[in-house]
Amino acid sequence: MNSDMLMTEPGTDDATLIAAYRGGDDEALTALIQRHQASVYRLAVGVLASHEEAEDAAQEALVGMLGGLHRFRGESRFSTWLYRLTLNTCLKRRRGLGRAPVVQADETQEVSGDVTAQPEVLAGRRWSQRQVAGFLATLPDTYRMPVVLADCLNLTMPEIAALMQISLPAVKARILRGRQRLREEIERYCREAGLSGWRELVSEL
Repeated sequence: MNSDMLMTEPGTDDATLIAAYRGGDDEALTALIQRHQASVYRLAVGVLASHEEAEDAAQEALVGMLGGLHRFRGESRFSTWLYRLTLNTCLKRRRGLGRAPVVQADETQEVSGDVTAQPEVLAGRRWSQRQVAGFLATLPDTYRMPVVLADCLNLTMPEIAALMQISLPAVKARILRGRQRLREEIERYCREAGLSGWRELVSEL
């Protein structure tokens, strides 16, 4: 069975792919990587606020996953184990850079949503994404990490609590505070810039 079939076969979960790989099916590993590489990259962007650094960190995390997969015992969800590995990789890389993350605009970044939208609509979405990413990068790790996990990866609060190894009330409080600080920064920026659509932008957070 090829990797595409493995990914779409009903009931094929991460544990099944891992078991198949351990049984000698290299295509199962390909399917596992394809399933998670986009999320790994999104997490890396959220932590590092640099597409170039995120690409390197995501690749490093996936290589680390390959080297450490034999140690995965299924005591947590595979995605939780992989995201924790990615998070640690990103934080180590950022410490090596010796600076706080500085968001980098990427005009070629793909914008989610309706690909048939008018150019001015797409331009507006790109602007919104860059601005929100910039404000997100200024948040302390305490708030940024849970917000990235919740709003970029759509993880549940219990999943975030397990990943960050903190209590569920702490996760809820940090997400609430992080989103509040984002709204405050966006509101301030839009008011100072004289932008009329700031309420719509804030409402999307």
